[in-house]
Parts: sequence; C-alpha cells; structure tokens
Amino acid sequence: MQRERVLKSGSALSALCLSVLALCNLSGTAAAVEAKNAAGSLAPSAIVIDEDNRLSRDQYARANGMSAAAVAGRFGATGIVRCGSAAGTGQLVGASNVLVTAAHVLFSPGGEPRGEGASCTFQIDAGGRRQVIPIIVDKVVCGAREPYAEPAVKDWAVVPLASSVSGAKPYMPAKMSVPGDVVLAAAARSGGVESYSLQRCKARKVTATTPSGLREVAIDCDAEGGVSGAAILSPSGGLVGVYVGFRSAHPGQAGPFSMSHYNFGVTAEGSLRQAISQVVSRNTQSASVAP
Repeated sequence: MQRERVLKSGSALSALCLSVLALCNLSGTAAAVEAKNAAGSLAPSAIVIDEDNRLSRDQYARANGMSAAAVAGRFGATGIVRCGSAAGTGQLVGASNVLVTAAHVLFSPGGEPRGEGASCTFQIDAGGRRQVIPIIVDKVVCGAREPYAEPAVKDWAVVPLASSVSGAKPYMPAKMSVPGDVVLAAAARSGGVESYSLQRCKARKVTATTPSGLREVAIDCDAEGGVSGAAILSPSGGLVGVYVGFRSAHPGQAGPFSMSHYNFGVTAEGSLRQAISQVVSRNTQSASVAP
C-alpha cells in the first residue's frame, strides 16, 4: 500500500526501505524516509509537526468564529475515496462530478487500478445525506499511472464521477502563496477510518518545480494514512494544492518542521490545472474552472 524511498540532502537515492516506516541507514548515515500511502493494512504513523492541531469541522468553526453552515459551504467538497482495499481523501473541483485526489489512491504500485465500478467510490456528506458515487477510473487524467515509480510532482489525478454530487459547492483552483497560510481538509485517517478534519497551517518551502509550472511544496500541516489526496485550500476555500505524502527522518515521532521532517503536496497549477480544465469541460456543460 505504500512506497518508501530514502532521501539524503534532498535528493532521492537508489535505495528502498523494505520495512514499513523503518528508519533507513545508508553508509551509516540516517536519512529521511519518503512515503506516499493510501490508508490500508500497512498505514504509517501520523507525521505530526510539533503537535497535532487538526480540528473537527465544528471545532474549526468555533476557533475561527464561523457558523457550521459557513464552514460546510467553504470546506464541504471533501470526502473519502475508497478504491479496492485503499482509502484516501478526494474533493470536488470545478464541477459537481469531477474529483481530484492523489494518483496513488487510485493506482497500485504496479500501475493497475485499485478498483473499478462499485469498488472505487467517492463518499461525501452533502445536501443533508450521504452520497456514494462510483468513480470512472478508466477516464482518469493523471500525472502518472504508476505514481510509486515516479517523482511526487506526478502524483495527482483528476477523474469524472458516474453522477453529480448534490448539495456541495466544488472548490475552484487558486494559486498557492509560498510561504503562506493554507487549510488542509481531510476525510480519513490511518486504516481508512472516517475522520473529517480541518487544520490551518502553512505552506513553507517549494521543494520542486515542473516545466509546466506545477510546484511541490513542503507544508507544516499534520497528516497520516488516509490524508493522501486531501485538499490544500486557501483560508477562503480555493483549491491551492493536493496532499501527497511525507518525508521524515523520524516517522511516527512528532517534531518541529524541518527539511528532514515535513508533509508535502503539489500545487493546483501547470499540468494539474490543465487536467482539471480538461476533465471539467468534458464532463459538464455549465461548470468551468475560474481563470
């Protein structure tokens, strides 16, 4: 359910850490473990920066002086992606029948879909009821169908749903400021446990950039298995990125943000922004991605 790579001085080395979240050691030097995972039987421990500051939606509303309805309207397009035995987070973006998540939530390490039809669904509470809608995996537009074998900047997916979600306002893509304030909106935790959370945190540092303009960004938000694919939002509710994974020299142990202990995501720019526009235009006549 997860791939781990050893990192040293910010560069990937050709070594594979075989034990789940064991701290690798190369030539006697401790190195950071990179992991991308969809929550399942081998979900990792939470990667916590300082302390776990994730809040429920009600807690977030009270902490930020917002009504529950305002929080639901701004951050209510997030739900759980269940595909085969994996569970992660996804969200409606650009249209009520277009889902954005991390590619590794939908595809196994060998590049095969984790599920299809009724075994690959988007689950969301909206419009006063729970809606479970099949994901049309064979129409996905993604950075890589084998995300475990590719750089993290390719670990994103945009895919149509079999029908529209009613009662939820889709997020619209926006530009991430780095450094800058963000909100991480997740729907699950390790083991695929349903757990909606919001956390106000910061985008801290750009760690990679693609020719298309998509950026990989280190964030000081808290995350774990099941958060993969979660929306990184602006405080006003615009989609600025998608959570992918973590890099840490001490996974499972809380610690301050550093370049050897951080979570990261990719921005809703470049090839990802283009894919959102493409899938929205193919699957709806009325919705469009904001410029």
